[in-house]
Amino acid sequence: MIVDRLDLADFRNIVQLAWNPSPGLNLVLGPNAQGKTSLLESVYVLATTKSHRTRKDSEWVRFGAPACRIVSSVLKGDPPDPIQLELAVAASGAATDGDRKRVRVDHVSVPRTTDLLGHLVAVLFSSTDIDIVRGEPGERRRYLDFAIAQTSPRYALALGAYRRTLEQRNRLLKDLRRGAGGGDSLDAWDAALVTHGSRLIERRHHFVRNLAPHAARIHEQLTDGAETLVVGYRPSVAGDDGADSTRIAEDFLEQLARLSREEKQRGSTLAGPQRDDLSLCVGKDSGEAVDVRTYGSQGQQRTAALSLRLAERAAAEGETGDTPVVLLDDVLSDLDEFRRSKVLELSLSAGQVMLSATDTQALPPGAVASARRWRMQGGVLEEGK
Repeated sequence: MIVDRLDLADFRNIVQLAWNPSPGLNLVLGPNAQGKTSLLESVYVLATTKSHRTRKDSEWVRFGAPACRIVSSVLKGDPPDPIQLELAVAASGAATDGDRKRVRVDHVSVPRTTDLLGHLVAVLFSSTDIDIVRGEPGERRRYLDFAIAQTSPRYALALGAYRRTLEQRNRLLKDLRRGAGGGDSLDAWDAALVTHGSRLIERRHHFVRNLAPHAARIHEQLTDGAETLVVGYRPSVAGDDGADSTRIAEDFLEQLARLSREEKQRGSTLAGPQRDDLSLCVGKDSGEAVDVRTYGSQGQQRTAALSLRLAERAAAEGETGDTPVVLLDDVLSDLDEFRRSKVLELSLSAGQVMLSATDTQALPPGAVASARRWRMQGGVLEEGK
């Protein structure tokens, strides 16, 4: 999978940009706050329909501009088959909610942004990845949702439906806590919550089951065999790893029934995918695996985050048969020489890589020599020497 061309208009601080990146390693150099991160972010937005930097898509639009636009020609398959993707987003207040976004796939307008999913798969490494490991459970759920949705558009649809149902159910529970509303209508929301939620849980089980062996193998490589990473899925709803959505739905309904009284007292849904988590444990030959979030050093946490991202790439390749585009946003400077070399080695094993950095000092000379270089200054991208 290769981004053959990328065109941007009024995205972040980039007024206009046309880029034909190399199918191999692309090294984007420049001082901070010049647009390097925005360039990589635009590729990730087109792949996921979301940003890792903000939850408000209106913030993608350059200040003073009415809208931003991302267009890319992506090559997929063997032989490569080009497909054009386009996403345009209006600034806040520049259009009605229904007209704020325009999405096209191969020049044909499509009704939903989720119709972009699956056409371009990208794995992004950023300095905030450590929050996946040491942050709150919501960070790890967000990691799961972004990673799974790229290879499973149905997951994204189920996630949207679940969130809307959860919001309505919580509203009803708050009404019941205040003595308003009818408890009979809760059953209908329970049924919808279980239908959508059980699909999410089943898909998360499947993803983590595929991810875990890749993460363990890669973590051993990044630590030169000193440690291994054990990744597990911890759903709030009971259910075995191999259970299908029907079995999960049965467990989910039983859980809601047990918690019914407490939920009405609290005015909130207490079971479901919105309370799930990932377990991340680091093991050594000398002892049992320990929770890296609680007991790991910052170096161990950062290495675990890198292992997750590289494992995500391997899992996505197994799902789609295509190698995802790798986006490395100024992450290598925080690593020691051994880990820098390993991350680049694993990233460059196949496929296209876009790497941003302020300079080449922290990069292995061999990688620099083979890279196609670009210079980003004030939102303007030019090919460098």
